[in-house]
Amino acid sequence: MMGAHSGIYSHPPYHLGRDILLNLPRTLAGGVTGPAWKILCAHAVERVRKYRNPAEADRLEAWFSARDRIDPVEIAAFLWQELPEEAKGRHVFVKENNLHHLLPFLLTAFPDAKYVFQTRDPRDFLASAKALRKRWMGNKFGSLRQALTIWRDDQKGGLAALALLGPERVCLVRYEDLVSDASVQLERVCAFLGLAFEPAMLDFHASDAARRVAATIGARENIAKPLMTGNFRKYRKSLSRRDIRSTEAFLGDLMDQLGYPCDYPRRPGRPSFWPGFRPQLTEMFERLANKEIGPFYKHGQRSMTRALDAATVPLCPPIPDTQDRA
Repeated sequence: MMGAHSGIYSHPPYHLGRDILLNLPRTLAGGVTGPAWKILCAHAVERVRKYRNPAEADRLEAWFSARDRIDPVEIAAFLWQELPEEAKGRHVFVKENNLHHLLPFLLTAFPDAKYVFQTRDPRDFLASAKALRKRWMGNKFGSLRQALTIWRDDQKGGLAALALLGPERVCLVRYEDLVSDASVQLERVCAFLGLAFEPAMLDFHASDAARRVAATIGARENIAKPLMTGNFRKYRKSLSRRDIRSTEAFLGDLMDQLGYPCDYPRRPGRPSFWPGFRPQLTEMFERLANKEIGPFYKHGQRSMTRALDAATVPLCPPIPDTQDRA
């Protein structure tokens, strides 16, 4: 939607902040000559080639090759503001996962930037995660507990930014309000950014950029379709009552704050035993079913993080083992 505005360039959802900037600690020991930096560069080039075009990817590859040091501010500025020709002279809108982990850096690198914090009903969020992994106990995030933890972490980060930076820097938008009354919400976001609303934003799906992104993966195919005005509360048809109750037990405090009424009454300060405890009991079986056995702490795609694990140069030498072993 934002990219359909004539004064805005909106990046495809390739999440280079998450994949590149949050993985720069891997390059601390090796620098530009280390294998970790080469892996990150290759990943960024591949993502731009997939979501944009080969010429832009080749330009990014040449820019990376010319670096003699790793400067995060230079990287972010080039990726987001200089690389796309269409971005020059326009506002740049970046969609990023895990943005709150980058916020301290962004406040320094882009002191005038503003932030749109979008939230969504966690029960629909969970239903979407389960629909993307259609198998027994399927879940995109590996387990019910992990999905709920991710949602909670994201909302806490967004609310902290809103509280600490204020509504002049952070605009809260609920997904449900956006799809059910798009023109009103888009006018509000445009006013927040100091721009006038343009009706073309409602026809975002008709652009070449939308069709290109929609063709990359099934989960984004709806980008090239008209706005789905009723695309919420679908969890009531796809989630079990146990999943709904567990979600509300885990997240009910934030749901209340964000205006998402619980389907099952809660007693503040006295959580129900089974709905709150069940995700811990089932997690092992869910993670086995989803083949997500590794720890949940890594940023980026699985193939890239595996390659980084093998390529990262230790920053500190091993501590000598001087104690006698029993």
